[in-house]
Amino acid sequence: MRTDKLNRNYNLESRNLLTRLDLFLLLSWLVVGMMLRFANLADKPASSIEIATLGFSLGHGFSQIPLNQLIAASTLLSPLQVDFTINAADVIDRLLAESTHPPLYFCLTHWWIKLFSDNGELVSLQVGRSLSAILGGLAIPAIFGLSWLAFRDRLTAHLTAILMAVSPYGIYLAQEARHYTLSILWIIASISCAIVAIEHIHNRRKLSWWICSIWILINGLGMATHYFFSLALALEGFVIVGFWFWQRSQKENQLRNQSSFNYWLPIIIAGLGTLAGCLVWLPVVSGISGNELTDWIATSYDLDEIWQPIPRMLAWLITMVVLLPIEGTTLGIKIASALIVLICLILTVPKLIKNGKLLLDNPKNLAMKLFMGYYLGAVILYLLLIYGYGKDVSLAARYHFAYFPIFLVILAAILARLWEQVENQKIVIIILVMGLLGSLTVVNNLGFQKSRSSNSLAEHIQTVTTIPSIVATTYETHSQLRELIALALAWETNPQSDRSITPQFLLVKRDRDHNPNLDKILSSQPKPLDLWAINLRTDKDYLSQINCIDDRNLRLDNSGYQNRLYHCTN
Repeated sequence: MRTDKLNRNYNLESRNLLTRLDLFLLLSWLVVGMMLRFANLADKPASSIEIATLGFSLGHGFSQIPLNQLIAASTLLSPLQVDFTINAADVIDRLLAESTHPPLYFCLTHWWIKLFSDNGELVSLQVGRSLSAILGGLAIPAIFGLSWLAFRDRLTAHLTAILMAVSPYGIYLAQEARHYTLSILWIIASISCAIVAIEHIHNRRKLSWWICSIWILINGLGMATHYFFSLALALEGFVIVGFWFWQRSQKENQLRNQSSFNYWLPIIIAGLGTLAGCLVWLPVVSGISGNELTDWIATSYDLDEIWQPIPRMLAWLITMVVLLPIEGTTLGIKIASALIVLICLILTVPKLIKNGKLLLDNPKNLAMKLFMGYYLGAVILYLLLIYGYGKDVSLAARYHFAYFPIFLVILAAILARLWEQVENQKIVIIILVMGLLGSLTVVNNLGFQKSRSSNSLAEHIQTVTTIPSIVATTYETHSQLRELIALALAWETNPQSDRSITPQFLLVKRDRDHNPNLDKILSSQPKPLDLWAINLRTDKDYLSQINCIDDRNLRLDNSGYQNRLYHCTN
């Protein structure tokens, strides 16, 4: 009885402006979120795509690294060297020449690294990742604001902020030196403008031109950050058009619709301005689908693989809220973690679906309908990309940021309703606790691990190697080059590395016979020599024919690399 009274009082107060207590609580969620995002920030190995971000942000690119000749570690790491003579214009020129990404985040990272680095030094992973971590933390108050705008309910807004603070998926993105957290901020801001615009039309008020201008600016900045922001724009358009049809279907609005053009005019202008901002990037975007850097996400239509994108998308959705140790641990812990997550889903999902339907059935809850339309549209759009356009965006969790904040808002609205039901409050507690455990899983590198563990492989090479050595990998695209750079960086930044036995590196481009011509390179080197074949492709007996014997006892399992050690003699 007392709880019901408190909830009623809370809901009455929620119609008023935010209080100092709300601001204090929001600050608490922000502090927790920032602490999680900065925890162990530099401990994880650099991924290939992070090397790309850092190299392009420093304005160096990667085309200057030579092929088919021995490379010193200093040369291989030159794209990661801070150079104060390079400016943002150089960054943009290099990025457009060698990559497919828009330049805004790379320019921001360029200025950020310069702010916290010395000229000539090797870039720090801590510094490179910290900008993304801060932007990820700023998503906490941003999504609080979006939730407040949409529902005008304190409980829902706070729950949304908490979910963002402890989201395993959100922390995974924030601990990468990539542009996804900035894109999420633009999505939250753009959706906020859309919510304000729809509310104005619903209440028969004209949207101010300054909001319209800010909306266009936000959408332009979003496109200048990541081209997948266009998915969010498409989904916004879908929601707005759906609202237009819904509005026209209401009998009480049929007469009013004849004079509603003035209310829609600012939104039409915002749409045209956004379209113009998107068309600016059309010449660049048109070359992406056939670019070698995107070939790896091609959809497989084989019968044994064609169904896999759907469970993968479901898995990424779950990790936005729940995750337990499933990587870098024992099989028993993996099984236990999977069972706990499964039990959690069985206990919570039916209640979540039931109460979500009740919120949708409420004719006064327009915001819930808009957000659900956005999310369902995202599912359809992603399936069309996978099966219609042939790009399997389910292969990488990071590509699902376009609907991530909206899913959290939907979930928070449902949790707020559950909290008002005393018997269901335990479900809210379970989900929030599981979210916190999931965030700790990510920061301790027991979930969302890098596909290549360059740190462990570099340490393994150092432990094993006592004579001069060469680390060789087959070159196909810049991806293999960046993986080799990540390995060299792991060696260089390991305080226990023995610089006296630092290996030389080799990027091998195979000839017509599919052999790397290693004999010509190795013949000029003193023997004995250790050759580390890292994802090196050769014919079966090629290396043995040039007197390099495979040492099968010294491979490192579970590093993400195909690594073999060969002892080469005269």
